[in-house]
Amino acid sequence: MRTRLLTLLLLPALCGCTGWFLSGDHHFDRSRPVALVETTGGVELGATTEFGVLTLGRSATAGPCRVHYFLGPTPMVDDGELAPASATFTRADIDLKTMALRALDRAPQAGDVLLAMWTPDGARVETVAVQLAREDGIAGDVLRHPGRELPPGASVLVRTRNDGLLFAGLIAGKATLAGDGDPRAYYVFAGVDRIRELLAVPAEHTVDMVPKYRPDDVSVMKPRPAGSPPPP
Repeated sequence: MRTRLLTLLLLPALCGCTGWFLSGDHHFDRSRPVALVETTGGVELGATTEFGVLTLGRSATAGPCRVHYFLGPTPMVDDGELAPASATFTRADIDLKTMALRALDRAPQAGDVLLAMWTPDGARVETVAVQLAREDGIAGDVLRHPGRELPPGASVLVRTRNDGLLFAGLIAGKATLAGDGDPRAYYVFAGVDRIRELLAVPAEHTVDMVPKYRPDDVSVMKPRPAGSPPPP
């Protein structure tokens, strides 16, 4: 009876997501692999990747957070905890699964179709076509200015032949090159080399897992916190 009542209470809030799961469509929607992360220091933009929810950690690299992301066509929100993932990226760890976009395993090339994507409010997505900057005096992970401002933390994505997406990095900032004529603006992004640093960080080997009971009656297994007594 309790389970039935809980289902009825949650049904209006999850009607969009439920409709997608029960529609018979077996294609997993991975078209919006972006996140907005509220931290104790501000708001971060990030990506939901195979390495977790990644941000640049500019407002905070540790402490509690709230992650806005997409599950299928449905905006979702979950509380989590921040931790450094590498020298460049911060990971927002949440209980529930997100889209796990695969990372590009090579440097972007001139023929790649690139997109910058972000969610400004956790409910909708902005997408802008971008191009690599391949000009004299320009080297590294740099994009031409697309004619529209890109926020730090926006995801740089590569579209694949089958209309999928791969994670290529996060917008790190805007750069201006002065020279003959008017200054030219570009965007620098933390790209494949910075992503590879994630693989160089030793993984934590946790043996004990303990159940975490959430207010929504969903229980998940999490690593036992350091200093807590082992399970009986």
